[in-house]
Amino acid sequence: MPLKAKLILLTLLPLVILTASVSWIALHQAKSFGEKEIEIFRESLIRSKESALKDSVELAFDAIEYAYNDPDLSESEAKAQVREILDRLRYGTDGYFFAYDKTGTNLVHPIQPELVGRNLLKLQDQDGNYLIETLLFQAQAGGGFHQYLWQKPSTGETVTKLSYAAWLDKWEWMIGTGLYIEDVAREVALLRAAIDKNIETTMFSIVTIFAVTVAVIIVLTLAVNWHEHKLADKNLKELAHKTVMFQEDERKHLARELHDGVNQLLVSSKCHLELMDTKDIDVRSIGHLSKSLSSLSEAIIEVRRISHHLRPSALDDIGLEAAISSLLQDFKTYSHANTELVLDTQASKLKSEVATTLYRVVQESLNNIEKHADATQVTVFLKQFGSVLQLMIRDNGIGFDVTNALAARGIGLRNMRERVEFIGGEFELLSDYGSGTEITVLLKLEGTE
Repeated sequence: MPLKAKLILLTLLPLVILTASVSWIALHQAKSFGEKEIEIFRESLIRSKESALKDSVELAFDAIEYAYNDPDLSESEAKAQVREILDRLRYGTDGYFFAYDKTGTNLVHPIQPELVGRNLLKLQDQDGNYLIETLLFQAQAGGGFHQYLWQKPSTGETVTKLSYAAWLDKWEWMIGTGLYIEDVAREVALLRAAIDKNIETTMFSIVTIFAVTVAVIIVLTLAVNWHEHKLADKNLKELAHKTVMFQEDERKHLARELHDGVNQLLVSSKCHLELMDTKDIDVRSIGHLSKSLSSLSEAIIEVRRISHHLRPSALDDIGLEAAISSLLQDFKTYSHANTELVLDTQASKLKSEVATTLYRVVQESLNNIEKHADATQVTVFLKQFGSVLQLMIRDNGIGFDVTNALAARGIGLRNMRERVEFIGGEFELLSDYGSGTEITVLLKLEGTE
C-alpha cells in the first residue's frame, strides 16, 4: 500500500470510528428524548381534554340540579325533566350528553335516539371493548374516564373517543359525555414528524460535517505528502547534483594528477632513455630500449586519453567552446559521421557547474549517437540570444520513440534532463523514427562569472 494511502487511512480510521460512535449515541438519545417528549405531549393533551370533560359533566350536573333536588316534583316528573335537559345540552360541534341506568339501559342519547330504551351493557366497539360496562364501573367508582371507538356525528367516521362518566346516587344513573380525540393523534403525528425531521437534519449536518472534515483531511494529507515528496525529491536532486559535482571535482583532480604527475614522469623517463648513449650497447639491448620507448609512448598517449576523458583540460583552461570542439574532433576519429560545430556566443566564462553540465550533455549525446543512431551527420549548435544560451545537438540517425526510450532505457536521457533542470535550464528532446534526433538546452546566463 502506498505511503499516501496509509497516511490517509491512519488519519481517517479513528475519525470514522469516533464519528460513527458519536452519531449512534446522538441518534439513540435523540430518538429516546423524542419518544419521551411525544408521550409527555400526548399525556398533556389527554389531561387537558379530561379536565374539559369533567368540567362539562359538572356543568351538566349543575343544570339538572334544580329538577333533581326539587321536592315538589315526583320522581317520574324529575326524571323526565332531567332527560329533557340532558337531551338539549350541547357544546362544540359534536359535544352532547348521554345517560344510562345501572342495568346498562340507555336513557338519553340526542344523537342516536334509536338507542334510547335499549340495554347496551354488553355493547362492544371494533376492538371488542365493553364500553358501557366500563363507563358504569367508572361512574360507580366515583367518576372516571374511558377511551373507545365511536362514530363521530359530524364526519360519520369511527374514531377514538374519550368519555367521562359520573354517578347519580339517588336514581343510580350514569351521566357522561365524550370528546373525539383523533386530533390528539394528529397533533402527536405532527410532533413526531417534526422530531424525525430534526433528527434527519441533525444526521445530515453530522454527515456533511464529517464529509467536509474527511475532504479537508484528505486534501491536507495529500498536500503534506506532496510537499514532503517534493522536498524529498528536491533534497535527492541536490544530493545527486552534489554527488555529480563531487565526482567532477574528483575527475578533475585525478585528471590533473595524471597529466601533471604520472604523465610528466613518463615523459621524463622517455627523454632520459632517448638521451642514452647507444654506442656501448649491444644490438639486443637496443631492441629492448626501442620496445621500452614504444611502450612509454603508448603509456603517455593512454594517460593523456584517460586524463582528457575524465576531465578535458580545455574546459577549465580555455572554456566550453574549445572543449566541445575537442570532443567533436575525438568523436570524428572513431565515428563514421561528419561533425559540425556552429558557435555564436559572446565572450563570457560560465560557472564551472554550468560548463560541466553542458559539456556532459554533449558528451552523453555523442555516446548515444555512436551506440544507437547510425547517423552520418552530427551538428552541435552553441548560440547566445541576449541573456539566453542555446545548446543543440542534432543528428540524422534512425531516431526512436521518446516515451518508450525514457521508460525503458532512458537513464542517460533522464540524467541529462535532471542535470540541466537543476542548474535552472530547460531540456527538450525531439525524435521520431527515420527523422533523427534533436536535443535542445536553453539556459539563462545569470550564472556567468
